[in-house]
Amino acid sequence: MQISPPSLDGQLRLSNLALAVADLPKMVNWYQSVLGFKVDTEGEFPIVGARYAVLEGAGLRIELITRTGANFRPVDRSPPPFHLSQLGWKALVLHSEDLKTTTAVLRAHDVEICWAEEKTTEHLKSTLIRDPEGNFINIFGPLQDD
Repeated sequence: MQISPPSLDGQLRLSNLALAVADLPKMVNWYQSVLGFKVDTEGEFPIVGARYAVLEGAGLRIELITRTGANFRPVDRSPPPFHLSQLGWKALVLHSEDLKTTTAVLRAHDVEICWAEEKTTEHLKSTLIRDPEGNFINIFGPLQDD
């Protein structure tokens, strides 16, 4: 009889998502001014020579982290759907009950918009944007909010 190793079911919970960035102050400012996130904590991780800021908003905690003097490799900027050929996390996905207004606010901030208010499923549409360093943020909203 083979005994299965123990499971971690119920042992873990989400703490935050971590995003490596090149320009920490610029990215903190963008996530605050455009998406409305607030800084919760800031600090350093001496073990990896990094500085970080943990932001809270939209029911999430996002850790923006950077290594001083690092030789950064840029984000893959393949356009959709070709971005799905590169393995790894694809997008921060958010939801808005009023996608039309959300999209208008993003336009007012001159955010890079890949598509705006496009029908993605029978019940949803989305606006796909990039943050200043090229990371995708996909914002879904109900199809009938016109």
